[in-house]
Amino acid sequence: MSYQRYNRGIGLRIQLRISIGFIMIVSLMLALAFVGLKHMAQVNLQIKNIVENNNVKIELGQIMQTALHERALSMHSIAVLKDAFLQDDEFIHFNSMGISYLNARKDLEALNLTSDEKEILSNIRILTKETQPYVQQVIQIGLDTQDPVIFDKIRELAIPKQRLIAEQVKKLVALQKEQALLALNNEQTSYKNARSLMLLLGSLATILGLTIAIFVIRHVTKLAKQLEYQALHDELTGLPNRLLFKDRVKSSLLRGQRQSISFSIILIDLDRFKAVNDSLGHNVGDLLLQEVARRLINNVRKVDTVARLGGDEFVIVLESLNHDETLQFADKLVSSINEPFLLAGHDIEVGVSMGIASYPKQGQDCSTLINRADIAMYEAKRNHKAYTCYTDKMKKHNLNVVRI
Repeated sequence: MSYQRYNRGIGLRIQLRISIGFIMIVSLMLALAFVGLKHMAQVNLQIKNIVENNNVKIELGQIMQTALHERALSMHSIAVLKDAFLQDDEFIHFNSMGISYLNARKDLEALNLTSDEKEILSNIRILTKETQPYVQQVIQIGLDTQDPVIFDKIRELAIPKQRLIAEQVKKLVALQKEQALLALNNEQTSYKNARSLMLLLGSLATILGLTIAIFVIRHVTKLAKQLEYQALHDELTGLPNRLLFKDRVKSSLLRGQRQSISFSIILIDLDRFKAVNDSLGHNVGDLLLQEVARRLINNVRKVDTVARLGGDEFVIVLESLNHDETLQFADKLVSSINEPFLLAGHDIEVGVSMGIASYPKQGQDCSTLINRADIAMYEAKRNHKAYTCYTDKMKKHNLNVVRI
């Protein structure tokens, strides 16, 4: 009888231990699920913040940069144009860029900004207010007279003031990109910390707990990859964005230095894109950009890179082609884009203006190559050509272009 009671006591102790172990396993599973779900919620929030906030800030900052650049070009155009009607057209463009700049700044100010961003925007507002009278004075001189002194006025009054604003806008865009990268790094750190905790809990749980841990880790890893992809790619076209493009150029530079091979950068701007947007709507404009991206991809090789810099501006890194081969490629690209686009029941025709700069002849670093491809593109626009290769004769334009 006492033996039976002893056995019953052993059974109760084993049952108690199993129950305690089961409760611990369930507790670990719940803790593991809680950590995983909480981190996934944080990842989703961070993705939303970067895509809907940081990328919007960067885009608005780039719009301000483009507007300043266009206004600088317009000042010089008004100074040299002799036809009054052309001057009026350029003056209208000058004012429209001012409105674009102002709207972008206001939209940016309406977002959730850091104290540093607010300070820079405050400086921009002050500088803009101080600069406006000088710019208006130069424009008025250009419209009223062809006096060569206007170039002195531009250099002495307008350009220095405009450059101060451009430097602040450049500082703002750099800060926004830094914040986007910082958010990405913070999220990666958060992911690593959460993974360590989940692995610790999983190691103390049963096979079921480990299965849940693996599922959560895989899910978080997938979200982290989505975050990295969205941070480095254009949302509309899926092409590499400006950050990834510059990284690809740097890789090409290193490869070119090691192997003594050349590559070219082709900067592409669509002609008449604004007219499509204004007449057919932004939805059709977006479809057009997606179709242009598809045609560009279909015309390049796997070793080449096609990226979207923003708006209707694209860029290609063309690897290991000589000058003649690059021109043949440019001709093929122009023919492809010139083919009509059938979108939403509309037959749409657009053109392109392209600037080409090659390593190492036209530049040996990323900024120089991009800048010179940009100069060549605007030279193509001036001369109504589909594309232009950069030459040393174009250096004089670099003195008159405020490119941020």
